[in-house]
Amino acid sequence: MRALQALCLTWAFLASLPAGAQTISLVSDLNGRYGSTDYHDRVTAAVAGIVELQPDLVISAGDMVAGQKQPLLDAAHLERMWQGFNDTVSDPLAEAGIPLAVTAGNHDGSGFTEFRLEQEHFARQWNGRHAGLEILPGSEWPRRYAARVGGILLLSFDGTIPGKLPAAEYGFVAAMLAEYAASAQAIIVFSHLPMWPFAKGREKEVLDDPDLLALLHRFDVDVYASGHHHLFYAATDEAGMLHLAVGALGGNARAFSTSTARQPHSMAELTFDKGSLRVRALFAPGFAQELDINSLPPWIDGPLGRLTRLDSATGEQQ
Repeated sequence: MRALQALCLTWAFLASLPAGAQTISLVSDLNGRYGSTDYHDRVTAAVAGIVELQPDLVISAGDMVAGQKQPLLDAAHLERMWQGFNDTVSDPLAEAGIPLAVTAGNHDGSGFTEFRLEQEHFARQWNGRHAGLEILPGSEWPRRYAARVGGILLLSFDGTIPGKLPAAEYGFVAAMLAEYAASAQAIIVFSHLPMWPFAKGREKEVLDDPDLLALLHRFDVDVYASGHHHLFYAATDEAGMLHLAVGALGGNARAFSTSTARQPHSMAELTFDKGSLRVRALFAPGFAQELDINSLPPWIDGPLGRLTRLDSATGEQQ
């Protein structure tokens, strides 16, 4: 895979990042049509590219299989769907020795009570599948957990229902940050729904929760990563935290809420290196196409304020 020119920003708030380079690949929304048990060729190509890159970690921001619809799928069908995912994604990564950190999406483990069977299969799928991740005490893998990879603290929670985070979920995030943030060199928090309205038609499908945002700021979280909106965007909020919207590998490509042009399918990549954070967007087909940063909106406004695109953010582009 050809190396891409990347956005490379250095911020004062990232001064404590690990001294040795650590690379994280991020994927999201890999599922096809409802009930599908196989995957588009670009998912296979993305996994092959990740295996070639050999990152320290892969994060999946949810929607790994295609559930959450009526009529409800039965257990046998859910098993076939997850087997298809393992064959295409998780098993190749495991064989390459690349850890995979996951979070539930609305299509593979929705938090709504009517999808309890899908929640159970999500838990069963990932029970014991966390090689390479140091799962920390207090975690409820795979639904919500904290883990360490090198000096980076990962924190995943159930962000599958729009609106304000339920009190129990907020309490979990607060408790894990209080316990582990101080000893982390960098912190990535991730769930399925973003906190900002990126995509046209999904403006209401966000975590509209000022208390959650304030909590992440209070513990100096470096990155909040999400999926669901099926497009890539990297921007900082007014406190300087990076919001990374991970593009889709499956499903429909989408347009920004301020545009009609659909963004190509993509995956993302973060590299922490000596106090800097490099962000790359790798686009299908072949994942050798460079992001034209000027094609992205310079800012995104939402209920929680404004996000400013990375090239316009406080910092120094290298």
